Amino acid sequence: MLSGLMHRGDVDDPVLSPAHDAAMATRRLRIVDAERAVQPQFSFDNRYVVVFNGEIYNHEALRRELEGMGVVFRTHSDTEVLANALRAWGGGALGRLVGMYAFVAFDVKTHEFLAARDPLGVKPLYVIMSKRSILFCSEIRPLLAASEIGEVMLLPPGQALTRNALTPFVRLGPEPDSRRTANDPAVLDSLLEAAVQARIPPDLPFATFFSGGIDSTLIASYASCVRPGAPGYFLGGPEAPDYAYAARYADMTGYDLRVVSLPPDDGIGLIGNVVTSVETFEPGVVRDALCGYLLSQRAHADGFRVALCGEGADELFAGYLPLEMAYAEGAAYGDPVRRQCLEMMHRSNLQRVDRCGMRFGLEVRTPFLDSSVVAYALALDAQALVRETAGTPVGKQPLRALFDLHADRLPREIAVRAKMPMHRGAGFDASQKVSPWIRHAEATISDQEFAEAQREYKAFDLCAKEELLYLRHLTQTLDVNRVPHLKSRLRLNFPTLKRMEWAADFTP
Repeated sequence: MLSGLMHRGDVDDPVLSPAHDAAMATRRLRIVDAERAVQPQFSFDNRYVVVFNGEIYNHEALRRELEGMGVVFRTHSDTEVLANALRAWGGGALGRLVGMYAFVAFDVKTHEFLAARDPLGVKPLYVIMSKRSILFCSEIRPLLAASEIGEVMLLPPGQALTRNALTPFVRLGPEPDSRRTANDPAVLDSLLEAAVQARIPPDLPFATFFSGGIDSTLIASYASCVRPGAPGYFLGGPEAPDYAYAARYADMTGYDLRVVSLPPDDGIGLIGNVVTSVETFEPGVVRDALCGYLLSQRAHADGFRVALCGEGADELFAGYLPLEMAYAEGAAYGDPVRRQCLEMMHRSNLQRVDRCGMRFGLEVRTPFLDSSVVAYALALDAQALVRETAGTPVGKQPLRALFDLHADRLPREIAVRAKMPMHRGAGFDASQKVSPWIRHAEATISDQEFAEAQREYKAFDLCAKEELLYLRHLTQTLDVNRVPHLKSRLRLNFPTLKRMEWAADFTP
């Protein structure tokens, strides 16, 4: 399995066998305590041993608390903090963690294990279980290569797995009967600033992924306040719809804007690489994955191990058209749609972010998904999220209001922008339904081939030739029939609204 994960890190740690029937290892990306944070890491009494992917952003605070209890540390790594937190507090440690993580902890004495994944699934964790063995891995393909039998299951976000139970340890959102609140720009400003600061590595350079949209501009602005000079990577060129906004911010602030060009063949030659990297055939994920793939490749080539992005803002603050329309009719309509968006993220946008970044040894971090920001957004009332403008519902009002707080460094033109998906803003697609990759699928797959594929892959519910194009590439490198969640398509179920004209033009 390790041989299939070489791209996810930059150093080989030793394979450890803490018991005769167990083995643990990682392909580690050196970020926190880069030289001494060798994995697996043991707890202070050598009872628990942990392998871990991600970062615990509050590891220093947890370390101080544990040291106050008498725990002695060997390293400055967050992995050792996790091992000791589990030893000290058991499963209760999960409620104390702030970060993105997927880990497996093994009890050397009892041979029991605990596997867990962060509340929104920023970091992946897959498993094959049989009567004789259990295998965990950060990606699907290495698991299939390691075992000729068994289906690859994904560990759901915010849940902990033991040998006998799968248990949720976190609940997203306020209690159903809790009072919703109005937006307070000063509070949100403070929360986002802290979330960005927590994700900036103290002793490493970092970059941002920057489109000139509301979300990435806010991240770039907060990051520049913490550590000026960090560059932003923009995909496209002067002709891209996003470029004028990105250039406006760069001109206003002196931002180091680095332009990454689209491939001259519209990325046709990269379809196989992108699909293989992202491990899905969902069009809404794959086309944006081309963007993440190219940005990550360039940032890695420039020597970065960490980048920040604006992922999660649209889901939380009603930036997508279905959310805008639903929240325009009240929280009773909007909340169920938003919950679906958040629950699908670990298989859509967050899977794309993880795979595209880690394909090039780049850890991409998501400040908008900090637990404090998530809690704040989920407690807002519908009127705080969406406002009618010229008869049209416009979302992300709390984020737009932040531009008024910092008018000296945030251009007003960006604050009033409409949402534009990454692949459209970069100039790759003209719309959700007009794309060079859609044209390529239509030109290379006949109607008869598509009809036959619909029968062959009936369980995958293929609705377009573009989906088949990506599925064919996926089947070249993994057995899709052994990955059940691929058959559960990423499609929104939305309530009947007064205004449904958007539905014909929206592709989730």
